Amino acid sequence: MAASKFDDTLAAIELNAARKLNWDYKQFKECFSFTVNQEAIEIAPKKIQLQESDLQTLKQALLDYGFQYKKTVNDFILVFEQDVELR
Repeated sequence: MAASKFDDTLAAIELNAARKLNWDYKQFKECFSFTVNQEAIEIAPKKIQLQESDLQTLKQALLDYGFQYKKTVNDFILVFEQDVELR
């Protein structure tokens, strides 16, 4: 996927995740940092520790856009990659 498509999709993914968590979008943006890194999205909680239920909801929000959970870096940054079959 081209970087420009990532950039175009990122805001929609953030909005979807905030909606699924039942959070205000502004509150969501203050609590999470979304970064596009090549063909992956990295999500780092800024001010909170995620509950397991919120983590599952966040994973589902990214699945809606064809991204699957890949790994956690340093028990902090969640990395999602686009489904290989969709590339």
